[in-house]
Amino acid sequence: MTYAFMGLLVLCIAVSTLWGMKYSPNKNSFMTMDDASFLRGFWCIIVVLVHVPVDYQNRIQDMMGSFAYIGVTFFFMTSAYGLKWSMEHKPGYMDHFWARRLPHILLPAIIANVFEVAMKSLIGEDRSWYSYLDINGWVKVLLLYYFVFWLIYKILPKFIKGKSWQDATMCLIVVAFSLIDYFTVLKITSKWVVEPLGFAYGILAARYADKIRSMIRDRWVAKSIGLMLISAVIGVLYLKYKAVYIWGGYLLKVLLGIAITAFMYELIAKLKVGNKVNRFIGSISYEVYILHRGVFALMIFVFGYTLNSGLYIVASVILTMILAVLLKKACDMVIKRFQKPAAK
Repeated sequence: MTYAFMGLLVLCIAVSTLWGMKYSPNKNSFMTMDDASFLRGFWCIIVVLVHVPVDYQNRIQDMMGSFAYIGVTFFFMTSAYGLKWSMEHKPGYMDHFWARRLPHILLPAIIANVFEVAMKSLIGEDRSWYSYLDINGWVKVLLLYYFVFWLIYKILPKFIKGKSWQDATMCLIVVAFSLIDYFTVLKITSKWVVEPLGFAYGILAARYADKIRSMIRDRWVAKSIGLMLISAVIGVLYLKYKAVYIWGGYLLKVLLGIAITAFMYELIAKLKVGNKVNRFIGSISYEVYILHRGVFALMIFVFGYTLNSGLYIVASVILTMILAVLLKKACDMVIKRFQKPAAK
């Protein structure tokens, strides 16, 4: 039954991804909201699978979860792209940077953290009172790079003339933090070593968006097939050598993330993608990221270890999405209530 349920989950992911996909030869876009939402909807379920408790893991879940870091990398990438695009196209965006971004990141993270700590306490995990005041470590890393972005694009230009240095500096800091985290005992971004590199990818994608848009349309079929084969080869090597220091644990991991992301964007360069289900999942992807660990604990509290692996995972994914919708709506209501008076 485990693999029957996992097969159902894989089928649902495939249908929600492929449904409504059509060839669109005149499409001329790159990193649009629709494309980003489409890919977020795909990746967020994969991210959930990597954190399944050990007692409920299975081969299919483990194989799919091995690529979950690319989904997190993609989230960093789209976040950075969105920040840079908004800064360049929305007058005054940086003047209200924190007021616009912080509530939407921090409020859901605080609520999700309280939920997770409470659920893990119920199943016997030792938690201190301080844990309730903490937030997800991944969110901390995201906020760190938001701060660096704000510093480079808002504060430092008051003292340093020109703009040519900004993108290079942002990318160098992201890469430097990644290398420091991997090769030293100093953990600036905790366990997220490769994933935050997506922030640099997003900055570069925004800077060279026009060139990339033009490039991915040329020889579309050949490039799509080529990138697919390259991704497959690197993927096999990564699965085989991912435990090997530097070669597998860092270099292949980075290359695979770049290759698969490039393949996906090349593939959808001439495809109309997205549907109601996929867009819905993409719209709650952030909430899914920060809630699913708490849901896993809740499921264990309610059912113990009586469910088979596949049923546990499918039920957890469904419950996570339900709670994600409720969390998003509740936070949006609170944020709108307090932001409206400030806008007047």
